[in-house]
Amino acid sequence: MTRCMGVIFGWAVAASLLSAQVPAAGYHGLRLPVPFFAGNRARLMQQLKAMGPGTLAVINSMPEQPRNGDSEHAFRQDSDFYYLTGVEEPGAVALLATDGDKPYTLLVRPRDLKREAWNGPRLGIEGALSMGADQAFAFPKGDEVLTEAIRHAQRIVLVCNLDREFRTRILDAVLPLGTDNNHGQFRKSVMDGRHLVAELRSIKQPAEIEMIQKAVDVSIEGHLAAMRASRTATNEGQVAGAFEGTVRELGARFLGYDTIAGAGNQSCILHYPFNDAPLHSGDLQLMDAGAEVGYYTADITRTWPLSGKFSTEQLALYDLVFKAQEAGIAACVAGNPHIATHFAASRVVSNGLVDLGILKGGKDEVYKKGGWKRFFIHGTSHWLGLDVHDAGDYGVRDPIYRAGGRRPLEAGMVLTVEPGIYIPKGSEGVDPKWQGIGIRIEDDILVTKEGPRNLSARLPRKAEDVERALK
Repeated sequence: MTRCMGVIFGWAVAASLLSAQVPAAGYHGLRLPVPFFAGNRARLMQQLKAMGPGTLAVINSMPEQPRNGDSEHAFRQDSDFYYLTGVEEPGAVALLATDGDKPYTLLVRPRDLKREAWNGPRLGIEGALSMGADQAFAFPKGDEVLTEAIRHAQRIVLVCNLDREFRTRILDAVLPLGTDNNHGQFRKSVMDGRHLVAELRSIKQPAEIEMIQKAVDVSIEGHLAAMRASRTATNEGQVAGAFEGTVRELGARFLGYDTIAGAGNQSCILHYPFNDAPLHSGDLQLMDAGAEVGYYTADITRTWPLSGKFSTEQLALYDLVFKAQEAGIAACVAGNPHIATHFAASRVVSNGLVDLGILKGGKDEVYKKGGWKRFFIHGTSHWLGLDVHDAGDYGVRDPIYRAGGRRPLEAGMVLTVEPGIYIPKGSEGVDPKWQGIGIRIEDDILVTKEGPRNLSARLPRKAEDVERALK
C-alpha cells in the first residue's frame, strides 16, 4: 500500500508540474486587441507612403473553401489579412490609401439576418468600424468603392494569397486587355505586396510571443495526453485523438496543421496523413502536432517507445537526434545565419551515423559527400507564427544544402529546430536492427539578445525523461 501510494503521489506531483502552465478554463476565444492590428497597418502604411503619393494597398480575405456537397471547410482567415485587420470573416477587402483623410477602408458582407441565423453573425458596417476602420462599406456598394479606389490610384500594392478570382479581377482592373492606349489607365502599376507583410511578420512583437507561448503550452498538454493514451491505445487514431481532444478542450479551435501520429514504419513518413494503423508494443510512436491559439500556432514533435522503454537501437538513434537538436538550438543566436542550425545539427547526425556503423568512411568525407541526407531528409528549421511555416525571407539559400538561408537571426524571431533520422524497412545496405525506426524531436525557439529560449522545453525531451513521463 505504501509503495503504491508513493508511486501514485509521485506521478501526481510530476503531472501537476508538467501541466501547470494552462489555466483550467483554457484560452477559448482569446484574441489580440484591436490596437495590435492598427499598429501593424501603421507600419505597412509607412512603407506605402515611401513609394509616393497615389499608392493603394488592396488586401483580400481568405475565400470560403468547399469541402463536398453542401458543406464547407471550417473558415480560417488568411494570415496576412488577419495580421492587418483582425477580421475573421470571409468576403472582406481592406484598402490602405496614402492619400485622403480616411486611409483605412474596410469592405464587408452586408448584414443578412436570414443567413446569419444559419451561419452566425456578420460584422456589417458597424462591426467593421469597431475593428478600427476609418470608413466601411457593405457589398455591393463595396464593389463601387473598390473600383473607384483603383481608378484614382497610381500604384496598387496587392496582398492576395489564395483567391485566384479576386487576383484576376484586380489585375484586369489595373492592366486591362486592349490596344486603346490613349487612356491614363495604362500608366498604373501593380506590385505584389506579400513580401512587405512577410517582413513585418518575421520579427514577433511581445504580444505575439505571448500568444505563441500559449499555443505551445496547450500543445504540451496535448502531447502529454497522447503519451498517456498510447500506453493502452491499440491504434494511431487514439493517440492523435487524445492530442486533438485535449487541445480543443483547452481553447484551440484549430490545429496549426493536420496531426501526424505515425507509429512503427509510419514514423519514417514525414507528413504521414492517415493516423489509423494498429500499434505494436515494440515500436516507436512519432507525433508531430501543434495547437493554434488566437491564430498563432505551435509546432512540436516527440518520439517515444510504445512499450515505455527504448530498445538499445532506438535509444542509440534517439540520443543522436537529441544531440543534433541540442547543437541546432545552440546555433539559434542573434547574428548567426539561419542555416547555422542545419549545419550544426546535420554534422552531429552525420558523425553519429558513422559512429554507429550505419555510414562508412571518414567523418569529414561522409559529411561533405552528404551520405547522411539519405536518413535526414529535411531541413532543420523554419519560421513559426501565424502559420506553421511562417512568412519571412530566409535570405540567400545555401548552394549545396538549400535547407535554410544566410539571413542573420534577430531577437524576436521564432523558429523550429527539428532534426530527424528515418530508416524505413527495406533500406538497402542497413542492418535490419536499425530498420523501421523514425525519430524526430522538434521544439519552438525564440531568439533573444541573451541567446535561444526553448518555448516548449517543459515537454520532456531527454530519453530518460520521456520514459519517466510514460510511467
